[in-house]
Amino acid sequence: MNFATHAFLSFALARAFFPRGGWPVFLATLAGGTLADADSFSIFFGPATYLFAHHTFTHSLLGTVIIVVVSVILAFFARRREPLAYFTLLLAASFSAIAHLFFDLCQSDAITVLWPFRSTRIAADYLSSADFWILGLLLAGTLLPELFRLVGSEIGAKDKTPRGRTAAVAVLAMLLVYVGVHAIFHQRAMSTLEAHTYHGESSRHSAAFPDSLSLFRWHGLVETSSAICQIEIPLGPQRRFDPEALACLHKPEPSQELTVAVGTSVARKLLRAIRFPRAAVQKTSGRENADGYEVTIRSLADPAAGLADHSVAAQVVLDSNARILDEELVWARYLHLR
Repeated sequence: MNFATHAFLSFALARAFFPRGGWPVFLATLAGGTLADADSFSIFFGPATYLFAHHTFTHSLLGTVIIVVVSVILAFFARRREPLAYFTLLLAASFSAIAHLFFDLCQSDAITVLWPFRSTRIAADYLSSADFWILGLLLAGTLLPELFRLVGSEIGAKDKTPRGRTAAVAVLAMLLVYVGVHAIFHQRAMSTLEAHTYHGESSRHSAAFPDSLSLFRWHGLVETSSAICQIEIPLGPQRRFDPEALACLHKPEPSQELTVAVGTSVARKLLRAIRFPRAAVQKTSGRENADGYEVTIRSLADPAAGLADHSVAAQVVLDSNARILDEELVWARYLHLR
């Protein structure tokens, strides 16, 4: 989920649970729900920094505790002599920080919940990282009460309930139902993938990623012994799944060049962070190292999950004797997928 969605989610939480908390409580809620996305600024420091920082320490349990503490401190210094209930500030920041972690855990852009104790990235694949329905619900829950309040003031009606609380509670309830429905559809998509063979081969590993607009359209990845294939999974009524409608990329043959490239430090860092890695080995003809090789490793899960813009790849250049000449992490969008 992007920054705007988390900001509106924090606003809904503040209205639903702390409608009379005042400015300091609202600030604590907003900070608790958005500070974790500060790691997005790592994109300006290159792919290596982005791979290290994005969705790691700020999206962990330990990082969430630190964010809650920082949020309470910010609210304390912004209080402007207003009376404060410190426990309320702590609850407000905790609610929004935990909600941020929960919704990011439900999406396809994996996070390291147990950092620094474990660097394993976890993603439930229930939600798209750019889910327009969630943002639309949150916007409606924020703007419609303002419209009704304006209309009510014009006709002289008075509403004694806290401003926007009913709408915020309704929107939060609908979001939980929305996530639950997506979880059910994800299970259906995974069952569909695992029930078929692909070009005569069984699935060794598969994943289903939600579409950002349609609940009934899912994007599947299937790894067989010889290839990694992308396939659409229609779950709507009267739609048939075709296991032969595949777009496959075959795995490279084992080679010394591939073994050396996979053993480099950049490749190891990347492989710990991505799903469905695919390597390509190509001779570097026409370059200074005419008899050498270029090995690229990238994630096929990122394009399938709609994360291709910020996908990171490893690029290793070898000479004709498979000795390493250069190795670096690069943006995958600058590579040609072979």
